[in-house]
Amino acid sequence: MNTGWWKLAASAAAGAVLVGIGFAAGGRLAARAGLPSVQAVTSQSNDSFAVCTVPIDGAVEGFFVLDFETGDLSGGVINPNTSLFGASYKHNVLKDLGFKPGQAKNPKFLLVAGLAELRRAGNATFAQSVLYVTDSSTGATVAYGIPLTMQQPQASPLVPLDIARPRGGGAKAK
Repeated sequence: MNTGWWKLAASAAAGAVLVGIGFAAGGRLAARAGLPSVQAVTSQSNDSFAVCTVPIDGAVEGFFVLDFETGDLSGGVINPNTSLFGASYKHNVLKDLGFKPGQAKNPKFLLVAGLAELRRAGNATFAQSVLYVTDSSTGATVAYGIPLTMQQPQASPLVPLDIARPRGGGAKAK
């Protein structure tokens, strides 16, 4: 007999709310006590796109999208003063991952982010995160630095930092 299912559902929902309140309160208490805080980075993908968020500087996050069809990795950062995208980025990952021009057929990628404190390179200052793009067919992964830029009308390029090829070898032919 299913007469009590709604009681179980209501109990579970109430428990989830209490857990959420506990995490929020615990996070505020930890911050006040000088304890380390947690920063969440998110990633999601489907058959056509991968997206992720990354910490840029302090409390500001960036949002990045990788288009599997074109290989374009683009993103932006909301300007806290204007609530508009103040910085934007664009870079094509196909050449970095060893795809020959015009030869990428139905590529699939992974996109994740990680924290990094990069030193200055020339005049460039980098965000506190890097983006990792992986070719799902070979495992080749390129790490990209995110230059900190002032508001610009044009998209700034991401900076390829290094490539890892877990299956060895050089550039692949596709």
